[in-house]
Amino acid sequence: MTRPFSFSDRQHFVQCLAIVRNLSIACAMGERPESELRKRCDTLISSVDDVMGELVGDSAYLHIENGPNRA
Repeated sequence: MTRPFSFSDRQHFVQCLAIVRNLSIACAMGERPESELRKRCDTLISSVDDVMGELVGDSAYLHIENGPNRA
């Protein structure tokens, strides 16, 4: 028997996805643009964004904006 996916579960999942996304970005930045690892990291980043879109309704939820209003 499985239990429903709770709000707390959802919050924890979002936090874990943020960690995976940030580590994937760091990994990709250390690789040559044409490397297989970089391509796979880029694919993982896109996949995390897609899942975030389903979870919170905004696939750009984890993106950092560099605007003047950002503290």
